[in-house]
Amino acid sequence: MMEKDGKDDSRWSTASLVISGDSFEPDEISRELGLNPTTCGRKGEIRNASRVTKPRRNSIWILKCALDDHFPLQDHLRRLLDQLESKRETIGEISKRYKTELWCGYSSESGQGGCTFDAALIARVASMGVPLILDLYPPGPVDLNLDQQ
Repeated sequence: MMEKDGKDDSRWSTASLVISGDSFEPDEISRELGLNPTTCGRKGEIRNASRVTKPRRNSIWILKCALDDHFPLQDHLRRLLDQLESKRETIGEISKRYKTELWCGYSSESGQGGCTFDAALIARVASMGVPLILDLYPPGPVDLNLDQQ
């Protein structure tokens, strides 16, 4: 569905570094990485993830790529990796203590389609040493909430 600004609201993509665990201080992760999260929270905090207010099951620290969600997924991953590659060793240490993953969300205009990760991008992702999650969504806008922990 085209909006009046010319953007197709039914097609989007995004990439994030997501760190979650039973209990940690998000500020600890920020200090170690030298980065501020896009969103974070502590286990047990009350949050409003949807219509139901409930406590967090885990602590979470999320760094979302700053690109507009209408850019191709491979651009999101490249931009995120540009921020993270110099912190590879630190991310490796964090991943020994907490669940750490590169999370990607993708939705196409028709529910079909895809994206292309060239060999160089795949090598960059692999060198991070953490899982790559590709979460596919049906066409249309969606309220992404990685902060479900």
